[in-house]
Amino acid sequence: MEIKGLTKVFDNKTIFNDLTISIPDSKITYIIGESGCGKTTLLRLICGLDKIYSGEITKISNKISCVFQEPRLFPTLNLRENINIVHKGSEYSDTEILKIVELENDADLFPSELSGGMKMRASIARALYYNGDIFVMDEPFSALDEDLKSRIIPKIFEILKGKTVLIVSHDTAEVERYADNIVKLK
Repeated sequence: MEIKGLTKVFDNKTIFNDLTISIPDSKITYIIGESGCGKTTLLRLICGLDKIYSGEITKISNKISCVFQEPRLFPTLNLRENINIVHKGSEYSDTEILKIVELENDADLFPSELSGGMKMRASIARALYYNGDIFVMDEPFSALDEDLKSRIIPKIFEILKGKTVLIVSHDTAEVERYADNIVKLK
């Protein structure tokens, strides 16, 4: 993925001014930087959720799986239905995906019955089930305790082998352990 000459302005505040970065395909790239430096904005631009910018973003595909900072689950659908709402692209069944994120026993629960960490894992499961060519995740593991992270992150990254993965994180240990590439925004 190539980002060339990206300029983004919000309410007369310049977020990016002529930003140029190269993000390797088929690798796990972590995007780091201080709060407010534009990490989430960059993800939104890559996903096409914000189209008001100048410059060029060249992607290998427009089939993007997203995990946002907030879970964005449908409150009237149970966990399994929230996952199945996307077009299945994965070779894994919804049950297998739920097992990977350790929610296989909670498939019939509704979002109001889930903890914050469970909701994030449900969002990750939905993204895995959709199986985009590019995975964009904004602090997907921040609501999880260290023990749970150590169990599920390796399983998630095993499924994502060969995919272009972009992750925003403030967890330096996570970045050091899993990043193939690091982009630091200022």
